[in-house]
Amino acid sequence: MAKPIRNLAIVVNEARSPAREVADEVTAEAGRRGIDVLEWRFGDAPPAAPGVIVGIGGDGTVLSAATLAIAVDAPVVGLNLGSVGYLADVDPTLVVPMLDGLTAGTLQAKTRMTVRAHLPGGESWLGINDVVLEKVVGQRIVQISVEIGGEYFTTYRGDGIIIATPLGSTAYSLSAGGPVLDPALDALILTPVAPHSLLSRSIVLAPDATFQFRVAMDRSVRVNLDGREAAVVDEGDTITVQRGEPRVTFLSLGEHPFPQAVRHQFGLDHA
Repeated sequence: MAKPIRNLAIVVNEARSPAREVADEVTAEAGRRGIDVLEWRFGDAPPAAPGVIVGIGGDGTVLSAATLAIAVDAPVVGLNLGSVGYLADVDPTLVVPMLDGLTAGTLQAKTRMTVRAHLPGGESWLGINDVVLEKVVGQRIVQISVEIGGEYFTTYRGDGIIIATPLGSTAYSLSAGGPVLDPALDALILTPVAPHSLLSRSIVLAPDATFQFRVAMDRSVRVNLDGREAAVVDEGDTITVQRGEPRVTFLSLGEHPFPQAVRHQFGLDHA
């Protein structure tokens, strides 16, 4: 059960119909309940201490909202304007029950792990779905040496490597052949992308695993977190990836258990 809230911030994907209409409904219904609403736009300074962040769009919008929510130590709710999503799981027709639940503090709270990448030079980035090391030049494979827990594991030659959280297992990792994990689990998934190697399968490790990746040939590697470019690294550079310190909290009405979300997302009803 989450605490009752008195103010919230909304993140709206204007490109997705009917996001603006849903945002206006949230604002109006929240006002009737004495909840102040601030709309946060990308590039703006984070709002001051909102009780919750509401993402209105698809999973990408909610991922952005969740990143903001971590920064201001608030939970996030996803209003889904697409198919049943893993992050955006509240139907837009349920704005009123969602706000009633926020007011009463009766929404279900689910915490999920994050992942952090430490870059050369001391900078670090936090992700919710994944860290991706990928080739920069389209026709040229990269070579990345991998240590796990301080011990040499292998060297991958291919298009790149993905380190995903369970929540991110249904994103890029899945398209590269990785497994689907229940997001309630804590684990880290290493998935090579188009590897030139006999070891082409994903590896699922305990959440306290620490990875060190070293660029092992003179071809640059791009480091992305949740689709955001963090750096381009070169031969000899090392990136350390491990579980992130903060967790992200999602609030929901509890209407879409994970197996049901998977069934709808992959059209298993029609298989």
